[in-house]
Amino acid sequence: MRKSILLFVSTVCLSGLLLNANAQYDVKTFGATGDGLTLDTRSIQSAIDKAHENGGGIVEIPVGTYKIGTLILKDNINLHLQTGSVLLGSPDYQDYPEIIHNFDSRTNGLYAKYFMIFAEGAHNISITGEGTINGNGLENYQLTRPQNLRPFMIRLVDCKMISIKDVFLLESANWTLHLLGCTDVNIDGIMIKTTAEGNRDGIDIDASQRVRIANCQIIATDDAIVMKASCEVVSQDITITNCILSSGGSAIKAGTESNGGFKNISISNCVIKDIDNHAGIELMTVDGGIMQNIVLENLTMDNVATPLFIRIGLRSRPYKPGQYVSKIDDVKDIYLNNITVINAKLPSSIIGLHHKKIKNISINNYSVRYVESQESRPYNEVPFEEFSYPMAIAFKNLPAYGLYCRNVEDLHLENVSMYSVNSETRPALTFDRVNDLELISVKAEIADQSATMIHLRNTENVFASFCRSRGVSNSIFEIEENTCSNLHFSNNIIQDGQVETATVEALPDEHLFNDFPTEIKYSVDKGENIQGLTAHDLNGKALSFNLDMTKRGSLQLRLLILNDSNKPEKVLVKYEGITQEFRIDWNEWGWAPITLLKQYDKDKKVDFEIVSAEQNSSLKIAKVYLHYQDIAFTD
Repeated sequence: MRKSILLFVSTVCLSGLLLNANAQYDVKTFGATGDGLTLDTRSIQSAIDKAHENGGGIVEIPVGTYKIGTLILKDNINLHLQTGSVLLGSPDYQDYPEIIHNFDSRTNGLYAKYFMIFAEGAHNISITGEGTINGNGLENYQLTRPQNLRPFMIRLVDCKMISIKDVFLLESANWTLHLLGCTDVNIDGIMIKTTAEGNRDGIDIDASQRVRIANCQIIATDDAIVMKASCEVVSQDITITNCILSSGGSAIKAGTESNGGFKNISISNCVIKDIDNHAGIELMTVDGGIMQNIVLENLTMDNVATPLFIRIGLRSRPYKPGQYVSKIDDVKDIYLNNITVINAKLPSSIIGLHHKKIKNISINNYSVRYVESQESRPYNEVPFEEFSYPMAIAFKNLPAYGLYCRNVEDLHLENVSMYSVNSETRPALTFDRVNDLELISVKAEIADQSATMIHLRNTENVFASFCRSRGVSNSIFEIEENTCSNLHFSNNIIQDGQVETATVEALPDEHLFNDFPTEIKYSVDKGENIQGLTAHDLNGKALSFNLDMTKRGSLQLRLLILNDSNKPEKVLVKYEGITQEFRIDWNEWGWAPITLLKQYDKDKKVDFEIVSAEQNSSLKIAKVYLHYQDIAFTD
């Protein structure tokens, strides 16, 4: 009997919840005018609040134009825009109360403090219908800096069970749709358009999980869809499919903010058009986070500057005061299948770090046609740009027209076709410091007979079969002497007047660790010479020195260090009662960037001590540079 009563009560409660969820609240009955002149924020918010008070429901926006400032969505609310309805952002800052949310993120207060539609910690919220949300950003909010003076259109923070369907999001004054720390998100059938200048992204997926984006069309001034990790939370379990994307930035990007990183991402069946300055696909980590298990397939691109850009960087920017990046994680396990590109301008590139390679990249069934050529810089003068802002156009005049790869391990290319313009003199592909390279049925057009198809330097374990050039070049493979090993060529198609391999003089690499500006430097002057650098052994011997703090703001200490062992070790930096650590998991010279937890408001000489956390250490250190880091820069 008791069970029956409980079941009856539960059924009644559930029925009540479902009834409330379907209850409708017309904003005009709460005083909204929809005349485009009267500020309707309070009336629409009253409808939202009443629906929430009653357990949820559908807040109806009828035909009309409703000028609003900030609306706060709450649990179990469906904001439904009927066909012909418009929510129009007010041009007056006073209509947007400043909001600083509780969720830790680099974006909090730095990128925006004002929002048209905002929610934090809400569950089961929806924005649906075939109406329009107009940010009024084409006519207003033209000042691009500071960015946080321009209202976001929609920012949802730490929310769960989100659905956004069918709406038209037009001319946001800042990012259009920002999902920060959200889970279980479904975005389907929406259209986004921004045309004014300055940081007006389409969709930003930030520190969020279980996100699905499908059947959307986005035309954005900045990135169309960008994945971020602006805190330590990993953005993961994300699918993007059946979308048409155009952008003044990149079409699909991950990593300009990458403290947490990215995992388990699938991007498929998308059309990418008119990317005039940046990349169709950019996949990067530059703030220490991981990138793993990424699949891109069935993509078409037309009129893109750079088709593909994959990168590890060393910016290591902290996401909040009192925090710093203490490791550089992996970029690995990325699969690209069935990608066709026409009207491309700049080469694709995959670029790891000198001491940390990008691992396990597979490119299958890839075709690209180019409409421009560039002058080529020498193979040994391509800059590292390890600390620079991450973007493909930072690498200009690369010595390959189709694909440039440096510091990569386990790279597989199969059924790849590249077509150049008649004025092109560069090889189609260049591989520098690439280990375990497989080339199967790689074909490329060579317009200049004196050019080679594929250039190899500092590369080992190469297996190439069924490769051939379109057009007769002197050689298929050009190899810098004494820099490559374990090369295997078989069943490649060699034309009349062509040789399979040719050896050329090796070019010495210079300035490997000095391609960023800094004035405050300390170099070890006594110790063993290791790979051309004087090294201090940290095994039981601290390195002590002092530096003149003449820079204001955030300072990054960069240690040029290597680990002789096969297991990770931690290096400790001690100064003024503070100890910071950094994981060293590489066995070549490379930079460990450590943003200091202390800032200095006046000139001061500071004593530093560098030690190993291990009793029997394999760490060696050669240089310590100090560099000002602009952590207030917005992406």
